Amino acid sequence: MEYGQNEGVIILWIWIGIGLAVLITVFITVLALRYIRNIRKNKRKASLLIHKMQATYGENALYLQEKDRERLAGELHDNIISRLNLIRLNAHYRDMSELHLDLKHSMRLIREMSHHLTPPGLSETGPEELISDYLEQVKGNIGVQYYPLLYKRSRISDPVKLNLFRILQEVINNALKHADASVITVSLRISERYLVLTVEDDGRGLVPGYEKEASGIGMQSIRLRAEQIKARYRFRSRPQKGTRFSMIILL
Repeated sequence: MEYGQNEGVIILWIWIGIGLAVLITVFITVLALRYIRNIRKNKRKASLLIHKMQATYGENALYLQEKDRERLAGELHDNIISRLNLIRLNAHYRDMSELHLDLKHSMRLIREMSHHLTPPGLSETGPEELISDYLEQVKGNIGVQYYPLLYKRSRISDPVKLNLFRILQEVINNALKHADASVITVSLRISERYLVLTVEDDGRGLVPGYEKEASGIGMQSIRLRAEQIKARYRFRSRPQKGTRFSMIILL
């Protein structure tokens, strides 16, 4: 009788163990299925996010290309074509020396426009040299001071150099058109870990919050280009005290 009771207890514990094993297996299976489902859900979210980012980046690139084309068309019409047309109309009333100067000036404008479209030797040239070459052209319109300082020469990608160059152009163009400044000061600092660009002018200054509220092509271009190279920037300005633009890029 005792033996039969012990055998029943053993069988009972065996069944309890089997039941616990089944429960544990079911629990682990449910957790595994949830984990796999969450992974698939997160992969879909990540894929949608990447697709959205790619679409946004493509839209921004197309927007910048379109605005660059519009600006090029405007500069061709307002500067080059108008000047050449005046030269043609006045060719019979002016001497050769005056015509020579007009043509020389028109050639300089075309050369500047070409430089604006694609900086020469982008891959072989450092940002400090690109900026220096551009500022040499700006000097004919305003006083320019340039202070490059390289703590350590770093390898900077072409997209970063190009967008840095375009942003500098936008900032200086804004100063030339709207600031009524007499001097622009540009500083460039490059170390192993970061690049800092500052542009200051002694003009009339901006309205507070201008860079956040402005919807002009130039300000939108600065914002989009800064986003593309993960740069942080800000404008600081006071009425009649000039404007300071600063930007930092982690390398």
